[in-house]
Amino acid sequence: MSSRKIKKKDIKEDTFITTTLNAWEYIRENQTKFFAGLVVIVIAIVLVSWISRSKREANIAVTDRFSEAMYSYNLGDFKTAEESFTLISNQYGGSREGIYSIYFKGKCSLGNGRNVEAIQEFDQYLEHANKYPFFRDAAMAGKAAALENERNYGEAAQVYLDLANTIITNTYFEKLYLKRAAESFKLDNQTGKAIEVLEKLLELTTGTERRDIEIELAILRS
Repeated sequence: MSSRKIKKKDIKEDTFITTTLNAWEYIRENQTKFFAGLVVIVIAIVLVSWISRSKREANIAVTDRFSEAMYSYNLGDFKTAEESFTLISNQYGGSREGIYSIYFKGKCSLGNGRNVEAIQEFDQYLEHANKYPFFRDAAMAGKAAALENERNYGEAAQVYLDLANTIITNTYFEKLYLKRAAESFKLDNQTGKAIEVLEKLLELTTGTERRDIEIELAILRS
């Protein structure tokens, strides 16, 4: 019998066939495990897709509701706006719109003369201001105004002063906040603190405004 030289190609083809047959046999013997694993993968893909779609739909819904609430607020319909902001903050409390809705609830309460509620709502928003800081300065100013309305001048003055020292947006309001802090300290009979604030304000002013502060300081020191 004559021997035939085995070529490298034949060896490769034979190895491929053998490996394929072995793999097929392994899959056939373990088809239950493979099927279960495939089911798990399919379920995971469907779940991720569903969660992603749900988030998109929720984002669209909260954005639409927030826009409607802002429309009512800008029209001066505070009752409707407050109801909408309350609904948004309750249902979407962790979202940006949900947090901003808490701030606007404070604005509505302040506009309707419910100062205690306004203070609580501004404080609630300020707890999240590190993550959503857009209305942080306005919330502090609103809280100070509500405190003034409640004749809690000492605390109002401190809020104004803290705001002036840590202002994030609208830095041109710094002098206004310092002036209000000084006025509130005077109303609270804290003349020394009022003088300290006015002295700081004096460094930021010029012209007739500076002259008026100098006159006020002279009166307070007399």
